[in-house]
Amino acid sequence: MDTNRTSTMPIVPKQYRLPFFMLVSCFALWGLLNNMTDNLVPAFSKIFMINASESAGVQISFYGAYAVLAIFASILLEEFSYKAGVLIGLGFYMIGALCYIPAAIGQSFDIYLMAIFVLAGGLSILETTCNPFVLSMGSQETSVRRLNFAQAFNPIGSLTGIFLAKYFILSHLNDADMDARKAMDPEQLNAIVSDELFWVCVPYVGLVAIAAVIWFFFCRYKSDDETVPTRENTRPLSSKLGRLGLCIAFILVPFLFQYYSSFEFSMVQQILIMMIGPIAFLIIMPDYRCQLMKLIRLPRYTCGVVAQFFYVGVQIAVWTWTIKYIMSVFPGMQEAAASNYYIFSIILFIACRAITTALMKKFNPANMMALFAVAGILCCLGTMYLPKEISVWTLVAISGCMSLMFPTIYGIALRGLGSEVKLGAAGLIMAILGGAVITPYMGACIDNTTVKNQVAYFESIDRPLIAQVEAADSRKSISGSMLTLYKMSEANAAEGGEQAKTAAKFEKNLQTFQSLPSLTGTAFSEAAKTLPGCSALTPAELSLFKDNLSRLPAAASREQQIQQFSLIPALTTLPASRADVLNDLISHPLDMRQFQTAQENFVEKAVRSSFFIPIICFAVVLIYGFFFRNVHLKKEEDEEESVPA
Repeated sequence: MDTNRTSTMPIVPKQYRLPFFMLVSCFALWGLLNNMTDNLVPAFSKIFMINASESAGVQISFYGAYAVLAIFASILLEEFSYKAGVLIGLGFYMIGALCYIPAAIGQSFDIYLMAIFVLAGGLSILETTCNPFVLSMGSQETSVRRLNFAQAFNPIGSLTGIFLAKYFILSHLNDADMDARKAMDPEQLNAIVSDELFWVCVPYVGLVAIAAVIWFFFCRYKSDDETVPTRENTRPLSSKLGRLGLCIAFILVPFLFQYYSSFEFSMVQQILIMMIGPIAFLIIMPDYRCQLMKLIRLPRYTCGVVAQFFYVGVQIAVWTWTIKYIMSVFPGMQEAAASNYYIFSIILFIACRAITTALMKKFNPANMMALFAVAGILCCLGTMYLPKEISVWTLVAISGCMSLMFPTIYGIALRGLGSEVKLGAAGLIMAILGGAVITPYMGACIDNTTVKNQVAYFESIDRPLIAQVEAADSRKSISGSMLTLYKMSEANAAEGGEQAKTAAKFEKNLQTFQSLPSLTGTAFSEAAKTLPGCSALTPAELSLFKDNLSRLPAAASREQQIQQFSLIPALTTLPASRADVLNDLISHPLDMRQFQTAQENFVEKAVRSSFFIPIICFAVVLIYGFFFRNVHLKKEEDEEESVPA
């Protein structure tokens, strides 16, 4: 390749500048939505009172939609045009965003997940369309630089999304944590949740207006793949619609199978099953099967899909758990304050993207990517092992290391594909599934490691019975639930505001708890269900609760009353077969203040240790950059030079 020649060529030829600008707006739009959605994980965790692995369902739904609809998007491009992909992608986004309104009204996490899936499906179609669309707007020699230039606007959108999330979503979250929310009256909690979900809707629904402007522009624009005759765009409209409809049918069949099946599937399993249909469509259709086989036989492409899977996984996982990491190393910090470090991360990401795009004029993009992957591994090690004052900045630095990876992998994998580029783009967008797989896996590691640390703690203080109970249920820690109830007793009424409300509610709950032994029948059930965490108790659990209450000794002091109150999670879940555990808790109460300090350390250690997963992801990208730094690109250049003019 003539380096001097490519360095003087315009990245975007003049005739493409206006549509390129509108496409850049799409890059910014999905960057904005990606990072705003990352902030929904801690927000929904608080609003719907769910743990880390459950709240990661947001990312499974979001990035799972990318994987499911990417092939549909490529078929849409093959049968119609880039313009059709942009229009339908924006349409899906607008429908999904508007579905946030009924989700907020119904206060339903499940409806939010469906709305997120539709919205992200639109973004999947947009990304599958816009990336090769940008590559086509000029010469092959400047394609990687052009895509990096366009992708440079993606983190600008990301930064905007973080500010929108910070000032519209996170700043409007009530300070009450899960413990305080469990202690609230239903009416009070409903009012708080309604207000919080209203502010979740505002930025998503407001962006529909911007999407509509872009939609109307492309309605009038004629793309090259519409105006230049090809086999695809000369095919009868009925044939195009038939093939597209068949692809949709192949997507719906796995969905309907799951819906009517008696089997229970996890969210990740649901996404993987839904991916079967589009892949089967490619195999059945002869022309698409031929393209697929060509792509599979190209190592640079297939390895690029794998590398993209792990890269997107590390990006989404790191950004999703950044706020949790900051809050774990600085206990007591709220989400809005912790998001400042997230903002620093995106600013560094933008700066490094701009710098690396400029440096690609002189340096091999693959070599640069491999070097940044090594730096990413070192930053992850710092995040795991350095003191918290330093580790938070190595966490921020990880974003700088990720800055050039997505467009570089994309450009290298698709370079010179010709007619297979649209289907090739779909494979690389399907690789975004990494965000739906690695993010919840990292969340599950955090939850499980926290419980393992709790088990080790109870063994270290010679409480083997409690350690056994903790180990038996990795999803819900009895001791952790006891701690949350105990912390309610520490609310200081003299501070006013939420502290005073929490203190008053605790006193009311404590009085109700003390009255339970004297109640029977319906009166007992109604009183018990007003206690924190007891509103959904079944009749069998209520019976167990009453039986276990009879084993409590008369409280001799307020401290003992509080200790017994904090036993509610054990009283409602430990059956007669585990009476020894309950007796142990009654006769030797846990030192809750000591356990609270230990619990904070458990969470910090769990979050830190989970960063071994990003190390693995960076290692995969490093291997891809190393093995494809010169060999395949040089071979292509030699072949191009050997073709007669």
